[in-house]
Amino acid sequence: MKVTTAEIAAALGISERAVRKRASASSWSEPVDRVKGGGNVYELASLPLSKIELRKVRGQLAAQPLPVALAAEKDPAAPPAPLPALDETRIQGAIARADLLRLYTRHLASSPWGRRGQARDEFVVAYNSGVPWPHLYKQLGPVASWKTIEEWRRKLATHGGDIFALADLRGRARRGSCGLTPEQTDILLRCVLRPNRPRVSEAIRMAHAAMRVKGIANGHSAATYRRWLRGWVSTHYDLWVFTREGAKAWNDKCAMYIERDMSLLNVGDVIVADGHNLNFEILNPWTGKPKRMAMILFYDMASNMPLGWELMPTENTQAISSALRRAILRLGKYPRVVYLDNGKAFKSRFFAGSAGFDEAGYSGLYERIGCQTIFAWPYHGQSKTVERFFGTFAELERWCPTYTGTSIERKPPRMMRGETVHRRIHEKAHGEGFCVTMEQAHMAIAAWFDVYASRPQRGHLAGACPQEVFEAGRGPGVDKAELAFLMMSVEIKHIHRNGITFQGRHYYHPALANRRHKVTIRFDLLDQASIYVYDQDGEYLCEATPMEKVHPAAAHLGDEDDKAALRRHIEQKRGQERAAAGSAKALLEQEVMPAHQLQMEQIGMLGMTPKAEPKSIEHKQLSREEIAARIEEAEEAGRMFAEAEQAALNEELAYLSESDRYGRLMEMEMKGEELSAEHRTFLRLYEQSDEYKRDDYWTSRRAALAIVYGQKEKAAGDAAAEE
Repeated sequence: MKVTTAEIAAALGISERAVRKRASASSWSEPVDRVKGGGNVYELASLPLSKIELRKVRGQLAAQPLPVALAAEKDPAAPPAPLPALDETRIQGAIARADLLRLYTRHLASSPWGRRGQARDEFVVAYNSGVPWPHLYKQLGPVASWKTIEEWRRKLATHGGDIFALADLRGRARRGSCGLTPEQTDILLRCVLRPNRPRVSEAIRMAHAAMRVKGIANGHSAATYRRWLRGWVSTHYDLWVFTREGAKAWNDKCAMYIERDMSLLNVGDVIVADGHNLNFEILNPWTGKPKRMAMILFYDMASNMPLGWELMPTENTQAISSALRRAILRLGKYPRVVYLDNGKAFKSRFFAGSAGFDEAGYSGLYERIGCQTIFAWPYHGQSKTVERFFGTFAELERWCPTYTGTSIERKPPRMMRGETVHRRIHEKAHGEGFCVTMEQAHMAIAAWFDVYASRPQRGHLAGACPQEVFEAGRGPGVDKAELAFLMMSVEIKHIHRNGITFQGRHYYHPALANRRHKVTIRFDLLDQASIYVYDQDGEYLCEATPMEKVHPAAAHLGDEDDKAALRRHIEQKRGQERAAAGSAKALLEQEVMPAHQLQMEQIGMLGMTPKAEPKSIEHKQLSREEIAARIEEAEEAGRMFAEAEQAALNEELAYLSESDRYGRLMEMEMKGEELSAEHRTFLRLYEQSDEYKRDDYWTSRRAALAIVYGQKEKAAGDAAAEE
């Protein structure tokens, strides 16, 4: 091992002059080489040093990557150039180059004076053979010339002996840059950042065409543009997603999300509600056709437990109220907060209050049952935990025979064009025209909910089952009668001569006969057999029931039920007449007649009013002709009665807006009442108007009325089938 006087001085902590004096005094062997600028090179084994000194020198050689003489070539006044940040590959390469430079320097130091040039060539040839230092050769590869190694020496001296100055920096200066001008990249961005989401290749072709039109020189390939765009997207991903996919995609892919601490919730504190279009078909009992119905579900956030649900052709307030009632019964207590979707049905008048409620001192349904409401952000599905549950619910949907797929790409083969074999297999397995009924769907959903509730879950449940957590926090139960009363809808109505008009029907009670003012009514959307009437002070008045209509000629053409209904109505009307006549007679006897007699006395005409003779009533047997004539008179009276009803209806409709008029006529149509040709034409024309198409309220309304009057529709359908 060769060592220089500078290395010996550094190891022993003395100056080079002291080392030279010691070499002369101790008669060291002749140096094997000399260092440029002064200093000798000795064989370490030939030096008369103690064991401690030898250990220090060897430690110095091992600790210092390069000889001190190499670092001494650097100008101490020159500041070192800053080095860039390096990756692991470049760091290892710099260390390997420093090792090779050390070997090169030692080889030159051991060569005789005057043979340095030959020694350089010999070192390069030996290294490139890969035999002496195979590890370095594998890492660095061949070296073209000794001049390359000398260049490493100069770099090291410039940077004060920092071996990382030897790192391979080729390509770093142009990293992230290309030959594209700002004008060219601006045109490319204008072509690719479009809501129609053109392909990158299409945008590049469009950019080339735009540059040709503008006379911009363009000698770059499509790969250059694609590479630049890839780098731009990596640092502008939010702008890329927002301009091409929209705000919802930006929210789902780029925006930060807020983490909830679910440990702060108890069972029933927050229940989440949302609608989900089922991915299998159910036989619609109102139309008899298969349909993907909507499932309204209330879901406990603390336990991940599905509570109450309802199936309907469309999401409407009637289905929501039914699902909420079932959820409260299963929960055993009233929830504190209900987290709702932002859909139309959830923000309807029935659930969120209206001007009429404010007038009557009421608010929406949720305030009546004592809980607060939170509406989710629009198009922000991750804020509702039930959205994730619907993804798991697809397991049941995929096992259903009428499965339609969770997306267009995942439709079953039987629903695709040309898949006749799959359709035949499906018909053979389940029968032609098979469809799941509402009852079967409810049973399957309930069974799957029970299986889901018994599965251990990760996340905030930490391996527990939803059923276990739910049962631990379930309430003691609620009063069904109280719940039914609280969930009744509230509306403001006005009392008229036939009581209260609601849902196209007249509700009447004798307590309403003498009243003409606004009242508040409570009603159940699922059971409209009666309504509860309160005055504006909240005092209960009565329970009004629908007025039944009578046969126009019940006495002659109706059956016993028609005659009994007519007698009840006549008796009720006469009772009102007697009550009115009784009060009028008292007023006549006490006030009117005494004043009238006084007036007659004053003008001298008292006692001049003739008395009417009573007429005797004769009873005689009617002939067949007279009976037929009276029947014809009754029929004519019936026709006149119908015409009077039609005239009254026309007068009522004349004061209504087009939307209210459509609602009134639609209810009459759903009840099975006969409409005139003019009214039927109005219904069909309004259904083609823009006002009707803008809102799906009427579709939901028609579905609700189909439930209310479903029995009548069924009877009418059976009668038509028999004919």
